[in-house]
Amino acid sequence: MTKTILITGATDGIGLETAIMMAPLGHTLLLHGRSADKLAAAKSAAAAIEGAGEIRTYQADLTDLSQVRAMADALKSDSSSIDALINNAGVF
Repeated sequence: MTKTILITGATDGIGLETAIMMAPLGHTLLLHGRSADKLAAAKSAAAAIEGAGEIRTYQADLTDLSQVRAMADALKSDSSSIDALINNAGVF
């Protein structure tokens, strides 16, 4: 059974590697990042993997609460539910 999974900080490092590792499992991946260019690259990398499910991206700086609210609104609009959250943004 596939899940809808939100990965924050998914544009490089551990977050990107997590997305790459989960992509072949066919889950719907919701990738968050601050940079539109890095998000596009992360989406391309994950989507290129055989078995990848739907991949959507969300750009927001999580230190700005107005951007957090906008991202939450977009997530609510795009998905009926999120099965898992992998909070990677701001780990360091």
